[in-house]
Amino acid sequence: MSALAAVAGVTCVVPAFNAALTIDATLGSLLAQRTDLALEVIVVDDGSSDGTAARAQQWQRRFEDRGRSLRVLAQQNGGAARARNAGIAAATYEWILTQDADDTSHATRVEAMRQAADACNDAWTTLFGSQFTRCPADSTARYATWANTLSAERLQLERFRECTLIQPTWFFHIDVWERAGRYDDDGRACDDLRFFLQHVGCGGLLHRVEAALVVYALSEGLSSVTHRRDLVRCRVAAFATQVVDGPWAGRRIHVWGAGRDGRCFLNELAHLGRAARVEALYDVDAKKIGTYHNGATGLSKPVYPVDSICVPFVVCVSLRNPAVRAYVVEVAARLGAVEGVDYFHFN
Repeated sequence: MSALAAVAGVTCVVPAFNAALTIDATLGSLLAQRTDLALEVIVVDDGSSDGTAARAQQWQRRFEDRGRSLRVLAQQNGGAARARNAGIAAATYEWILTQDADDTSHATRVEAMRQAADACNDAWTTLFGSQFTRCPADSTARYATWANTLSAERLQLERFRECTLIQPTWFFHIDVWERAGRYDDDGRACDDLRFFLQHVGCGGLLHRVEAALVVYALSEGLSSVTHRRDLVRCRVAAFATQVVDGPWAGRRIHVWGAGRDGRCFLNELAHLGRAARVEALYDVDAKKIGTYHNGATGLSKPVYPVDSICVPFVVCVSLRNPAVRAYVVEVAARLGAVEGVDYFHFN
């Protein structure tokens, strides 16, 4: 059975906290969707104090006039992850579109997602997304360029660097949500990245539509920017579970990079009780060769020249310099190392 035949309708879940100034544009973009699919929007008001719920309810008649549904659910403030879970649990339809309350969707977004699912043999195990534009246009330019230009293969290969598909563009069958264990709504940071990594960790697939279908806003006071340490901790935890304890079980790990990023990777592994699995750090900087010692934890590891690195290894150096990326490829080729099997990029 094709995915198209199964898409009887789409539920768009919009968690909203104090979004009275942006919710009109968000809902207007969803009402403007050019599709013959049944479309339901669920706004989950996460304990707002600025009249967000009332503002959203003003759109209900306009949705009814278009033969569509808009519901507003209310909960005590518990965070966006809890709001998303509540909205998905209340969904009428099995196909879920995610939308933040300060973002807008292109009028063709729902139909483009439908067509992508229709063309995908594994639609029920795939997390779909799309390219996006930013508002302001120059915000997080490096990340936006990276995420918008990754090849289909690299959506998977670079998953431990960050979300290769950003949450405001997601579309998925409700089974994807269930298999990933739903959103972690424990109040900790990175609920989107944790869901993303849980999805891939249980064998889920990724697909990006090659069109900018969402305007992704950077809004003051919202969780558009997450603390770097939280991101690293989340990524290392997933890497430890999915790789260190999985296909690399029983093997000694080698860390490319003795600078900040390599040390952070090692220290987070130590926090998880996996530091003993690391053989050494490796670096091109002669000044770093010797021993890395963490005075706070007492952890020590030797630091060797990167030319002596072995598989399996984790690359914890910036790839912004094309020469560095080329050198990684050169070393991997010399070792016969396969990316995604014998080595991974971590930042």
